[in-house]
Amino acid sequence: MLAKKRHRKNHYKNSRKQRKERILNRFVFSLKASVFLAITLGVSLVFILAHDALTQSPYFSAKGITVEGNVRVPPETILKLARISIGDNVLAMNLTQLQNRISANPWIREVGLERDLPDTIRIFVTEYTPAAVVRFDRDYCVSTTGEIIKPVAGPEHIDVPRLSGLTLADFAGDCSSPSPGSKAFLKLVELSQLHGSVLPLRDIEQIDIDPQIGITLSAFDNSITIKLGRGGYTQKFNRIRDMVAYLRQGKHLKHVACIDLNDLDRVVIGAVGKQPLLGVCYRKET
Repeated sequence: MLAKKRHRKNHYKNSRKQRKERILNRFVFSLKASVFLAITLGVSLVFILAHDALTQSPYFSAKGITVEGNVRVPPETILKLARISIGDNVLAMNLTQLQNRISANPWIREVGLERDLPDTIRIFVTEYTPAAVVRFDRDYCVSTTGEIIKPVAGPEHIDVPRLSGLTLADFAGDCSSPSPGSKAFLKLVELSQLHGSVLPLRDIEQIDIDPQIGITLSAFDNSITIKLGRGGYTQKFNRIRDMVAYLRQGKHLKHVACIDLNDLDRVVIGAVGKQPLLGVCYRKET
């Protein structure tokens, strides 16, 4: 006997109730989206109006612009580079843009700016310090950190020694691993800048760096040749200090033509012409 077939109720996928629910859900979603969009636009409009009000308010007009840290670059030049002046709105200034403009000057190494609300802008600069002038295709100024600053302009006077013996590659290498020549130059500059140094850069006329011979200087008013050789520069500077003090005391320094410190165990003094000077001014006792 065949089993009776069970009758199932008909289900319609697109029943009225389901269509109403979908329509209602869409309406609610659209309403929420519209409200969110309206709030977003409203908040954005408030911020825009507030921004315009603040950046145009005379309350934030610059009454003072200070420049600190500059030595070689005049404040007027820095303000001209920044393109700002008294009366400009402090909040309307783009500090990053100002920093990039001021950094365009080759003498300026670092720039910092800050707003001192409501009406002051402070500019802090760190300049490169010149250490020597080196000749390649033309004269270039080299900093105390071993970087080429800029070409030397024709009428520009920079009171630093002449540097020879180094190539452009000695200034283009990685600062973390300088070349032997660059390393020797930086050590010389470091010792020359120490407080009370016997050989400040202003007293050095010429610096020659040779990979075999080492450092040779021309220094003091009578252009004494000072042979530092290779390495041991700190001890050699101390030895020069003692020798110069001794020679000045006896008023012999003006008769000195050469001071040879290639050997740390002795200092050899060469005289101008036939002036009587002790050949070996210092010898280590054994």
